[in-house]
Amino acid sequence: MRILSVVMAMFLLLSSIAFAQFDESGFRQALPLKKGVYLNEGAFSGGDRGSSDFRVSRIRIAPNPAGYDRLVIDLAGNTDGEKSTLARPPFYWVELSDHHRKVNVTLYGKAKLDFSTQTAIQAARKTKTIAKLDFIPPVNPDRWTWSIDTQMPVKVEVFELTHPARIIIDLKK
Repeated sequence: MRILSVVMAMFLLLSSIAFAQFDESGFRQALPLKKGVYLNEGAFSGGDRGSSDFRVSRIRIAPNPAGYDRLVIDLAGNTDGEKSTLARPPFYWVELSDHHRKVNVTLYGKAKLDFSTQTAIQAARKTKTIAKLDFIPPVNPDRWTWSIDTQMPVKVEVFELTHPARIIIDLKK
């Protein structure tokens, strides 16, 4: 019986590693589609390291009938001060801290905030996992960091979509 337990544990460990890709810094690489693989600690990275001038055009938040809350970061390019098409999100890092019930989101590049923070905050109140959104004004010219405080420890899945560029963060109890 003990051998069966060990074999099952190894299978689960190896199968979860198979779904997670790691970048050169050792962070889990966000995939270009939803896989249903949630993590309860660590960080995700993704996006285009060459993209540096962008707009956050909207942050949408809604509970999903499948049992998780979804946060979508809609992005656009910023060419000569004008909104433009952005094929892929800029480089980003999403860090989950299980003990602190917080998810930190960092977008690297020159971020222009072009959305209503109040609309996002009001939408977050309708979810089961989000306690508070802490939108901090960009103070560093090469990145913008903000946080999601959760009501309880959560598991997170992060993936990105293109055309238009979006970062999706799914939060689940």
